[in-house]
Parts: sequence; C-alpha cells; structure tokens
Amino acid sequence: MIANLARPRPSFAASASTVRHRSLSTTTNLRTIPGRTNTFNSGFTSSYDPNEDGGRGPMFSKTSAGVPQFYPRDLKKRVDEYVVGQDRAKKTISSVVFNHYQNLRRRQCQEEQEFKREEKLMRQAIARDRNAREREPHPVEDDYPGHYDSVQHIHQSWQHAEQHVVDFYIPEDNDREQPVKIDKSNILLIGPTGVGKTYILETLSKKINVPFTICDCNSFTQAGYIGQDVETCIERLLIEANYDIKAAEHGIVVLDEFDKIAKRETMNGRDVGGEGVQQALLKLVEGTKVTINIKDNRSTSSRSASPITTNYTGPGSSSSTSGPQATPPSPSKVDQCTIDTSNILFVMCGAFVGLDKVILNRVSKPTMGFGSELRNRSPSDNNQADLPPKLFSHIPHRPPNPNDTSKLTALDLTTPEDLQAFGFIPELIGRVHNIVALSPLSRSDLIRILTEPRNSLVAQYTALFETYPSKLFFTQKALDAIAERAEKSRTGARGLKMEMERVLAEPMFDAPIPYVLITEKTVRGEEKAGYWGKEGRFEVQRRIQDEDGWPTTPQSRDQEPEIITLEKFREAGQSGA
Repeated sequence: MIANLARPRPSFAASASTVRHRSLSTTTNLRTIPGRTNTFNSGFTSSYDPNEDGGRGPMFSKTSAGVPQFYPRDLKKRVDEYVVGQDRAKKTISSVVFNHYQNLRRRQCQEEQEFKREEKLMRQAIARDRNAREREPHPVEDDYPGHYDSVQHIHQSWQHAEQHVVDFYIPEDNDREQPVKIDKSNILLIGPTGVGKTYILETLSKKINVPFTICDCNSFTQAGYIGQDVETCIERLLIEANYDIKAAEHGIVVLDEFDKIAKRETMNGRDVGGEGVQQALLKLVEGTKVTINIKDNRSTSSRSASPITTNYTGPGSSSSTSGPQATPPSPSKVDQCTIDTSNILFVMCGAFVGLDKVILNRVSKPTMGFGSELRNRSPSDNNQADLPPKLFSHIPHRPPNPNDTSKLTALDLTTPEDLQAFGFIPELIGRVHNIVALSPLSRSDLIRILTEPRNSLVAQYTALFETYPSKLFFTQKALDAIAERAEKSRTGARGLKMEMERVLAEPMFDAPIPYVLITEKTVRGEEKAGYWGKEGRFEVQRRIQDEDGWPTTPQSRDQEPEIITLEKFREAGQSGA
C-alpha cells in the first residue's frame, strides 16, 4: 500500500515540470497575437497572420507608388533649355503637370493592389468551399453514392436564384480603409501672343510619356451647328494615344485660343460659338463619359483636323517596341469606344485682349482732391500699368524683392469676377483651379531668344545656310537691332522670325555664297548684306571686330575669338583654313 501511495508522486512532479516548461516557452495568449507587437522591444511570437497590416516595421511605411522619377524643378530645368523667361509660369505649370503625373502613378498602383486583393479573396473563398466540402459530407452519401452532389447542386441553384434579388444598399467595408481620391487641377494661361504659352506645354509633353494634343477653340460650335463639337478634342487625344483608351483617359488636352469662346452679342440672340460652347465644355472639363465613333476618325470626311504628333510611347503607341500595339478597326467596321474624361488634364490658353482694362477699372480707383496721388490707369508702351506693389503680395513665385514689379502686369491680378465680366459663365470658371499670367517679353529677353535656347533662330538659320553651303555671321549690334524692331511689333517671339526672314531674304535668294555677314546697317536697311568668297573669312572677322570689338558667330562665341592675333592669322593661313 505504501508503494501504491508513492506512485503518483513522480507523475505529479513530471506534470508540474511540464507546466513550468510550457510557461517559459509561450502562453496561450501569445499565440493569438499576430506576427509582431506594437513595441519593437518584444520578440516575435509563434504565429503570424499575413492578413494583418499593422506592426510590420518602419520599412513597410513607405509610399506604395514608389519614389517619383522627377520633380517639378526637373521639369523646369528642361523647359529652361528651350524657353526664355516666364519663371513664375514655368514653376506653376511644372507643378500642375507633375501632380497630374503623380496622380496617374498613384491610381495605377491602387488598381494593382485592388486587383491583387480581389484575387486573394477569391482564392480564399475557393479554399473555404473546398475544405467545407471535404470536411462535411452529406450523411446519406455512404448509402446513396452521388446523392451529395445532387443536393449540393440544388443548394447552389437556390443561392443563384437568391442572388438575383436587387439590393439597393451597398454596405461599406469597414475592415479596409478607403483610398483618398485626388481630383485634377485644371489650369488657365493668360498672356499676349508670342510669349511661350503653347511652347512651354509642348516642351513639357516631351518630358513625360502621356498623350498630349492641342485643339483650337475657334472652330468649336454648339452641337447641331456647322463646325466641330467639343468632343473633337477627345477624338484627337485618342488618335495621339493610337486608340489606346486607357492611355487616352490620362492624357493632357490644351484648348488654345480659349478667349475666342467668350460670350458675344448676336443679332438672332443665339451665340452658338460662345456661350453654347462654354456650356458644352462644362461636363467635359469636370468629367464625363464620351462616346467616340472610331470610323469617323479614319474617314476622309471627318470634321476633325490632323492632330499634333507627340512622342507618346505607351503600350498603344505606334512607336512602342514592346507589348501589343492597339490598331483601329477597318474602315468598313464601325466601332464605338467610351472615354472617361475625369482624369484628363485640361489646359486653357488665350491672349484675352482687353482683359487688362477690365482689371484696371476694378483695381485702379481714381482719387480727387488736393494732395491726392494720381496713378496711370492705362497700360504704357510696355503693356504695364502703374500699380502699387502691395496688390501683388498674394501672387506665388513672385520676385524676392517685394518692390520689384517689372515682371508683373495687370493680368497677374485676374480673378473669376474679371473673367465673368470678360464673357465667361461662372460654371466654367469654377472648374479652372489655377490662373497663371505670362509677362510680355522685354528687349533683353528677345536678344536671349535669338541665341541662348536650343533651336534658337540664329542656330536655325545658320544650319540652313550650311546646306547651301554658306556660312552666316551676325554682329551683336545686328542682333540688338533685330530685337528692337521685333519689340515694336508687339508680337513677342514671333516678331523675331518675321525680322529674320526680312533681313535674310536677299542672301537666301543669292545663295550659294561662302560668307555672309549681317550688320546693324543691314538690319536697318542702310546697306546690303556683306558677301565674300572662300578667302573672305579674315575680312569677315575684321568687320565684326570693327563693329563689336570681338567676333560673334551663331554657333558659339568662345571658338572664333581665338583667331584675333597676327600669329593666329598666320597659323590659320598656313593650315589652309
């Protein structure tokens, strides 16, 4: 009996040791905690739930869309190589285009995550159904083989019939956080002709790989009248995307000559080209679904003009070398596609002639009485009015010196009320979120346009004369005279092209001539352009030195000044130059 009483003690001690061993390893509560606790000092547990999003560490808190490939300052640097001046407009446009690009990347990432989440839920549902079918067989399956399948088929048919019941209430999924939807920001560019409104946008379109098109608002009319409908711009954007609907839904549409659709007084009381077009643009700019007939785009009788070619190289582009390329249907087949314009960025451009007078009537309040301060309410010769600097304090990207208003004009003070007084309906102006004014080009800006940017006018005509073959030279005073005459024409950079064609008309007709020199007197019409033969290089250099004091060439001003001494001339002559 004593032996029998002593037997349970070892088992009790063994069980106690087992309990102590389990308490040191883990507990029941720790097993239910997901992969990692909120505190980083605690270790990992014995279980891990892959569906749990919290507590994954700081490395997983980065943005899912990835680091941007460029920033607004990178876009501005690219534009600075082609466009002179307009720093404030460049910064705002670069920021708007960059945000549009970021929204596109963010939206694509969200779509991929949603697609992966749906696939995961589908796989989990299939696995649950398979496990339930294996673990819970029908009780009469052993006696009647195949009876379980028939009962399961009837049960599925009942469920399928119940699914046809319309449920008008869609419950929200509180377990998953809904992503934030970022709306687009349309932009309006205001400025005189020839200051680079369209050129800045064309340059930016080459930097980002999205479809880009420019449409003229002069030909827009209300639906049902002779002219182009507002949906034409979406058709041209689809053509630029090479009929890739998904790419076209994230493109950029530039509405040029936007000021031409302002309300106008007509004899019959119906403005089909002004207010009618504005009302048609309301839903198109805000976001709607447009149905486009692709066959009309390919036929010769289509009303849409040929689009401006861009460098879009997406999956649907004809210049893309990878992936399937989208092709339009044959002319005999009519195919319609629907495009959502909610994510298309709209940029409006226009000169808005006369808008500065509307602004000055609102801002410049005349005073009367002795000792009152008189201000000029009308723009001067440089299209700038005498306005106090405090009026421009709210403008972004203004000069560091608050008193410096040399680059600011009355158009910088444009408000929605001014645009309504100009002839636009408030519903359309409310859909424009950024208003940017471009300043007129000064004489120094015009001189820089001639020589500094890529594809400058001097470089273009020099390359043209080299095909004759001829070598074209300009003196610095000649370039100053060209800029002076172009400034008087008040057509911006387009006036430079006009002056260059006028000055080089006779040399282009008399080609080929080995050496051609344009001086200040040639620009002012006091003498003809200088012509020299193959041995006239040194005479050209001497003429340039006499007028400017140092040689000037269209390509570079650092190469030619090397030949300025007698020894250099002798070395050049001995080498056969």
